[in-house]
Amino acid sequence: MAIQVDKMKPLLSQYDIQPEYIEEISQKTIKVYANTGTYVLKKLTNKGNPSFIDTLSTLSQQKYSSYVPIVKNRNQQFISYHNGEYYYLMPWLVNETEDELDARHQYLFKEIAKMHSRTEKEIKLNGQEAKLHYETLSKRWDETKLFYESFVDQCEQRLYLSPFELQAVTYFIEVSRAIDFSRKNLEEWSEKMEEKEKTRIVLNHGKISAHHFLYDENGSGRLTNFEQAKYGAPIDDFLLFLNRTAKTFPTQCDDCINWFYTYQKIYPYTEAEMQLFLSYLAYPDKICRVIKSYVRKGKNQSEQESNKQLVKAYWHFKNIEYFVMKIHEIEEKKKLQAETASN
Repeated sequence: MAIQVDKMKPLLSQYDIQPEYIEEISQKTIKVYANTGTYVLKKLTNKGNPSFIDTLSTLSQQKYSSYVPIVKNRNQQFISYHNGEYYYLMPWLVNETEDELDARHQYLFKEIAKMHSRTEKEIKLNGQEAKLHYETLSKRWDETKLFYESFVDQCEQRLYLSPFELQAVTYFIEVSRAIDFSRKNLEEWSEKMEEKEKTRIVLNHGKISAHHFLYDENGSGRLTNFEQAKYGAPIDDFLLFLNRTAKTFPTQCDDCINWFYTYQKIYPYTEAEMQLFLSYLAYPDKICRVIKSYVRKGKNQSEQESNKQLVKAYWHFKNIEYFVMKIHEIEEKKKLQAETASN
């Protein structure tokens, strides 16, 4: 949708840009055509983090350059203010490469792995962080499992079950096994972390997506949209990506497994990181939250809508389960091969 040029002229004048035509791509994205080139103007939301600009400084310091640069205004600032809103400006990348979805994601995860590798930091542990995290999380998961079990027991005492209750009872065995799997991996992670004095963190992108991986005029891939970037465990980026990717109809994403190991070839998780990754990923959080919400709201809700949310949560759980089981199988085979080779 076209926007009146005069409306954005004061903002673009901060960059000494004279716009010829302005097009609204989304609520937060504006495409600007000017005689000096084509640009994209991004609006920061209230939830946005203006300090994400520091992220790009970190990448530059670590000699990582495969990202879309931000244009400074005439005051040499990356963020500009206009009509109560904050904006930043980047060159518009043509991004017309006709690669397949798989090839694009392969390239994307190679770059994410490189970025993690370049920005890695070691932090010291006092010996209590892992233990406290394990105790807190395992207690919460145990309580959730007991809550679900109690709900199922109450349902089984009734002569008639609502559609939601019937689905919840049907899913219980699978969900219970998933929680046990998560607990087992969390416990093994905790045991490994007891003897560690330090761990590593990396700069995570925060919202990995093919939409945030663009090609420049030379065909080189560049990451963009670092508004949610922050330091954390190396597993965080892939956890967020998979949880978003799994929000769909039932599917078996073998491509996701390939993309995961494309990343691992460049920046492999440690054994402890892999256990924590599988533990977090396998835990059926969405199903458990839907059931808790159903019990809390009681009759003040739509049975149809509640059942719809539960089925969607189950699909998400099964999509994740397929990935987790495949990765677990591959990693167990690798361990067995390593043990065999050492004997």
